[in-house]
Amino acid sequence: MKKKYDVRGMMCAACQANVARAVSKIDGVESANVSLLGKSMVVEFDESKVDDQTIISSVESAGYGCSIYINESVRQIQAKREKALATSLRNVLWSLGFLALLMVFSMGPMIPPVMAAIDASPYMPFICFGNVTAQLVLLVPIFILNRAHFVSGFRALGKLHPNMDSLVALGSTAATLYGLYIYVSMIVALASSDAEAVMRYSMNIYFESAAMIPTFISLGKYFEARATSKTTASIASLMALTPDVAIVLRGGEETEVQTEAILEDETVVIKPGMTIPVDGVVLSGYGSVDQSAISGESVPVYKKEGDKVVAGTTNKEGSFLFRVTEVGRDTTISKIVDLVQEASDSKAPMARLADRISAIFVPSVIVISLITFTLWMLLSGFGVVSSTRPDWNLSIQLAVSVLVISCPCALGLATPVAIMVGTGIGAEHGILIKSAEAFERSSKVDVVLFDKTGTLTKGEMRVKDFLVFNEDVHCVLSDVAGVESCSEHPISKAIVRYAKEQGIEFERSLDFENVPGKGVRGSSYAIGNLPFALENGSVGPKVLSELEQRQEAGETALVIMRGNQAIGLISVTDEAKKHARAAVESLKKMGKQVAMVTGDNEKTARAIASNLGIDEVHAGVLPDQKEQIVRQIQESGRSVAFVGDGINDAPALTRADVGVAIGAGTEIAIESSDIVLGRNDPLDVASAFALSAKVVRNIKQNLTWAFLYNVILIPLAAGAFYAVAVEPNWFTGSQAHLVLTPMIGSFAMSLSSVTVVLNALRLRFFKGIQTKEE
Repeated sequence: MKKKYDVRGMMCAACQANVARAVSKIDGVESANVSLLGKSMVVEFDESKVDDQTIISSVESAGYGCSIYINESVRQIQAKREKALATSLRNVLWSLGFLALLMVFSMGPMIPPVMAAIDASPYMPFICFGNVTAQLVLLVPIFILNRAHFVSGFRALGKLHPNMDSLVALGSTAATLYGLYIYVSMIVALASSDAEAVMRYSMNIYFESAAMIPTFISLGKYFEARATSKTTASIASLMALTPDVAIVLRGGEETEVQTEAILEDETVVIKPGMTIPVDGVVLSGYGSVDQSAISGESVPVYKKEGDKVVAGTTNKEGSFLFRVTEVGRDTTISKIVDLVQEASDSKAPMARLADRISAIFVPSVIVISLITFTLWMLLSGFGVVSSTRPDWNLSIQLAVSVLVISCPCALGLATPVAIMVGTGIGAEHGILIKSAEAFERSSKVDVVLFDKTGTLTKGEMRVKDFLVFNEDVHCVLSDVAGVESCSEHPISKAIVRYAKEQGIEFERSLDFENVPGKGVRGSSYAIGNLPFALENGSVGPKVLSELEQRQEAGETALVIMRGNQAIGLISVTDEAKKHARAAVESLKKMGKQVAMVTGDNEKTARAIASNLGIDEVHAGVLPDQKEQIVRQIQESGRSVAFVGDGINDAPALTRADVGVAIGAGTEIAIESSDIVLGRNDPLDVASAFALSAKVVRNIKQNLTWAFLYNVILIPLAAGAFYAVAVEPNWFTGSQAHLVLTPMIGSFAMSLSSVTVVLNALRLRFFKGIQTKEE
């Protein structure tokens, strides 16, 4: 079974890897998908071997909190998020205030007039000592305000699963311990009246770096949390669509109740301007319902008795009563939210390398930091650098800089933030992409294979001509309608509708046989395509001539057989959808090859395809042969996306690299598809692939940034460019060489994560594929 859990205390990709590793080790656990962004995990396990407590205990043993997932309302989630952000902001502002005071004491003596005054004062040693004492005092509240980093970091270190907080805690603590060592040395020098030593020691205090590291990290985490909250804005807006209260009929009276209290089979009252709270079926009345929030369809849909209505849509005009069919997590809007959240929690294949690196990242950085410290102590001790004895000051500065500049967070956020924004924006456009893997596969598609009827065409068949040779047309139409009335096929329905429009009376045939992909047969009549007609008898030249003309015009032509002779012809047309050609053109511009599959004969199919700009056609295909077509294209080495309306398309949708179900806004549980399009608009197919391409490109940008950041800045922090001479500045500290101070390292670490999130937020500007008219 699959079950979701809340995980507390995860701060970075290393935490995510630690939790996944701890749970995956449990015998009976098949998979553990941990979401750093959602602070949750989905575990698939064998109930006979594993229970909730075992999973929770394994997470806790790794140093994190865990509990069974609680499905909270959007208001509860937003309230918690706002409270956490307010607390974080308060701590950051207090930390910055104390840090500003500490910097006054730290940097103030470096101002030339102040330095001259101190040097001239007979109390110089005591002034220096007092200055350092003030820094130490101001450091304490900063550590208290940011204690979460130290608690989390050292606890993870104790569990031998270090995380980002471990780097922060180690770096800050190392700087503090060195500062305390210097502080004690100052006391000894002061007791010995060694004024020169006191002055020298006061210049080598690292309390400002120890304070800046947790402060800047917390500041960066606050900005990251604020930006990340925007990535979930689309989901939050979906969850907020349903109203808090609704009106139901109870005891024959209208009663206002909480939406959560509505029960199945109750009757709900909807008036103009009201939002529909749950799914149901209209019992009486009518309404014009805006379904744009669910399907992306901008034009309100007329609803009457027997029509389905879904939660989150708004009644613009009219009033009606509807019977409740789905409540709670079973409503369409809830399923959409669940689908988007599942996609956000899923992993893209391209992120697996980042996951593997994250698992060993923090331990590797700690080792690099120790090597950096040891190496620079040796280099300075042997006189390779300016000192002729081990330079503790330089060695500690570089080792601490390595610890605090290294950022596993950017690696961990690179994929999920882009997927979260992408799925949310897609949902706003009526495009539901089920997983991160679907995004990646969609970006690699070579061929887009469209089912014709109901996908590229409206699926609304109508009879254009009913031709009968040497027979009474009304009698033949009555008999044919009697046979076709036994079938649910769209063409059969069109023929029956045509007969009724002509005022023809008919009776259902008692003897009926349906031959899939070919036609239907009654007691004395058979109606179907040319191969089917030839199986039942002979077709004269006159019928063949008419048949050929209809097919060349792009019409579907059926032969009417009575006995073993062809006596007539039925011409049926299905109009192409408004944006079908625009969709094909857009896909071609993306470099995709577009193909069409249809049961129509070659000539009819070619005529329709030509009008739409499609070059590759698979005609005369029976419903069960679609999957074979997909397989054949795949065997040629091409990646295939199959687009169908969900009717008889499940095998092909499953076989395809990417299955796209179109016009299924209220059928989002189609298991065989990877992408579900709410609107019945083929242009959304192009929009889905355009969105996928943008999301994958965004992920690649994020991963590239995360890798390059660490590859470039870790060597810089370790002193790889020490030989480059520069003037001492705020970037390098007191060093006349190209090195980093821990202050700059902690600031850069914070900035790297925020950059990844902000880059992902650019996806919010995606508007979908637009036609020239729009």
